[in-house]
Amino acid sequence: MRRFGIASFVVALALCMALRVGYCQDANLTEPQGDSEAFANYAPKVDPSLDLRDYHIHLRGGMTAAMAHERAKITGVKSGVLENNGREWPIHTNELLDQFVAGVEEYNASLPEEERLKIGVQVNDRDWYKVIDPAIYARLDYVLGDTMIMGKKEDGSDQRLWLLPKDYDVDQDAWFQRYYQHCLTVVSEPIDILANVTWLPDFIAARYDELWTRERMAVLIQAAIDGGVALEIQAESNFPKPEFVELALEMGAKFSFGSNNFDPKLKNTDSWKRNFERFHFTREQLWRDYRYDGTAPKRVKPAEKREIDYNAIVKRLQEKGIL
Repeated sequence: MRRFGIASFVVALALCMALRVGYCQDANLTEPQGDSEAFANYAPKVDPSLDLRDYHIHLRGGMTAAMAHERAKITGVKSGVLENNGREWPIHTNELLDQFVAGVEEYNASLPEEERLKIGVQVNDRDWYKVIDPAIYARLDYVLGDTMIMGKKEDGSDQRLWLLPKDYDVDQDAWFQRYYQHCLTVVSEPIDILANVTWLPDFIAARYDELWTRERMAVLIQAAIDGGVALEIQAESNFPKPEFVELALEMGAKFSFGSNNFDPKLKNTDSWKRNFERFHFTREQLWRDYRYDGTAPKRVKPAEKREIDYNAIVKRLQEKGIL
């Protein structure tokens, strides 16, 4: 057996522990019998020919580009790396964003082209496309956004919705109306991937089926399709629900898969597996970054935010028989 470094052994051991792989008795997982075997242990029921990529790997908490590359080699699930960008986040200036992108580019230069990491950014400020340096933007493979930050607290800092208490006292219907408009705002931005789709904080999550009506889901999906925005299925998340995924696929939306890690530990990918087993995604239904096949135009500058006319979209969907 070929000898491997400590780093490779640690990653392999982490895979064994996280995924409870029964046959994994030593570091041999880093040299599987075939790519399909390694892939199947990380994401069973997923066809390796789909060329799946995890576009939501944060370089934080000790996670590095080298670890993301090693993970891709072991699992067969390719890697896209990013970090949070915004005034209250690790990358809060164009200079820091340039350093982040340059660091991954330098690492990629040492790899064969087919093994290189895709480089992205998660945008947390809603005016990000107005302040990002176009030259840096042109070097990104993708931009990811989500809806989990909405408005400001009394002290002027971001309102991080996942920190709201379970007994948050608010008019829930009015709050959801604001939140739904916020979802449409985020998907109207020049992002490529919408993460945490239809997510709700704990205080209102029990009303998911009531609040996320078919019409609201369909309008959000159509807005994503119109903007070329992929909808993410995230590890260890119950969102979006199967009804949303089924409707989105019926309407022709593209999907991406992501882990949204906090450190180098592997996330549980059962949510990926459930969706692949239920919906049998094809290669054409998976989103690819714009450099993937070399045919898409290179980014030149951030596009402007699109205007979304809710009533006009509803009318289109009624004419199509979706609503």
